[in-house]
Amino acid sequence: MQPFRRSAQRPAGHLVGFRAILTAVGMGSSLLPERRPATLPGDDRNRAERKYLRFAAVGIQYTLTILLLTLFGIWLDGRLGTGWLFTLVLLLLAFVGATLSLIHQVLGPDDPSKKK
Repeated sequence: MQPFRRSAQRPAGHLVGFRAILTAVGMGSSLLPERRPATLPGDDRNRAERKYLRFAAVGIQYTLTILLLTLFGIWLDGRLGTGWLFTLVLLLLAFVGATLSLIHQVLGPDDPSKKK
């Protein structure tokens, strides 16, 4: 029994040698153009990623604001014995404040120097 022969397969880097031959002849750039990573028109990849990175924590901030103020309202109602008064007031305050902050962060100016 003969072991499996791999000599019939092409080596993994067979195009590298072909590209080197074409480049030496002067035809490499027209036949096999260099691959470049996709980017946004007129913008480099890092700059585009940084533009949207500021939105990464918006959801966490929104949730934590509402959660912490609601928990504080529950604790305050327990200490003062006021029922649900402070819980509802702080919940509504947290919702309005977090929503306004969310709108300001998402629809605000992109350039930090334009912020007031």
